[in-house]
Amino acid sequence: MKAAQESSRYKEFIAFTALLTSAVALSIDMLLPAFSDLRLDFSLAEDSNLPALTITCLFIGMAIGTPIYGPLADTFGRIRILQIGIFLFAIGAIGSTFAPNFSFLLISRVIWGFGCAAPRSLAQAMVRDRFEGDDMARVMGIIQTVFFAGPVLAPLIGHLLLRIGSWRLTMAFGLATAIAMWAWSFRIPESLPEHRKRPLTFNSIRTGANAVCRNRTTVGYSLTLMFAAGAFYSFLSSSELIVTQVLSRPGWFVPYFSVTMVVMAAVALLGSKLVGRIGARSMARRAIIAQFVFSSISLIVALSTSGVPPAILWMFLTSAQIASMVLMMPTMTTLSLEPMGDLAGTATSIIGFLSLAGGALLGASIDHQITNTVTPLSIGYVLFTGIGLLVLAFVVPKAP
Repeated sequence: MKAAQESSRYKEFIAFTALLTSAVALSIDMLLPAFSDLRLDFSLAEDSNLPALTITCLFIGMAIGTPIYGPLADTFGRIRILQIGIFLFAIGAIGSTFAPNFSFLLISRVIWGFGCAAPRSLAQAMVRDRFEGDDMARVMGIIQTVFFAGPVLAPLIGHLLLRIGSWRLTMAFGLATAIAMWAWSFRIPESLPEHRKRPLTFNSIRTGANAVCRNRTTVGYSLTLMFAAGAFYSFLSSSELIVTQVLSRPGWFVPYFSVTMVVMAAVALLGSKLVGRIGARSMARRAIIAQFVFSSISLIVALSTSGVPPAILWMFLTSAQIASMVLMMPTMTTLSLEPMGDLAGTATSIIGFLSLAGGALLGASIDHQITNTVTPLSIGYVLFTGIGLLVLAFVVPKAP
């Protein structure tokens, strides 16, 4: 009986943390099919990439919020701080739903992102509280598998909502997600024991931050995650414009995006099984090498086709690049958190800030160059992945 209860709690914990991480994907991907409607509703140019700012602003809000939630959660516990973040998540969703102009929408998306930082970072801290090593990598892989159901369904749901209403209905779905997370959080036990809570003082925060920043393993994997995130965020922000305008396939975006996410989910499930056999370090290293190879091929194709490759070939190569990233990111997150122990909250804050703020800036440096060619995106992938490989080689200590 006790074993059955433990199994039930384990499954509920996995499902809950998967919902927390999926909330980020839903906040992004629900809006992607509505970019054309945003251009029309706010009188933007037909080929304008300004709707991508709704994604960038979400990441900015998350980058601001992430360093704040971690130390607070190390002091007051995960669940209480999580619920505060979910409340702000809901406020941002409400503001986005009723935004009277584009500027108000962007401000609301920053607030939404600030709230979204709590479920994103604290889900990782809650997993670190309960698991470590390859077990943690396996759990993160399972969560990632469930997580990718969000990006698979989000564009489809967004497309359906656009058929029965406006883009504002896709924003209202975010409020429903916040309500679900908030209600479910009362069923989940606190994962941080009282004796492991840290005092909230400047010295304790500084000591914790110093411990994180001086650990070469944590810093190395965090920097690699930042560069991987930069490439992926650029893809997220520009994929709708590339498919509909550059490749001239306006009807292909939602099916392509959904199929890509199905592939990501399948790869994440495979990764959760492989990590126990080959280990997290080996998987992370092989995955980033694979991503660099596919990125290099994609760049060669882009240069040889004047930046407008065949749509099917481009979609295949980008799916392969993203599949490699799916194998890499949860294992690198695990490896970066493994040395942190009681500092998991502070560590996830710093790691999250690097990947979000740094990734958003790197991605934005590519986004604005994408107009009538995919070449800037291909260059960004090769450059960022190559730097990530160098970081792994020269910053992360060798395995004992």
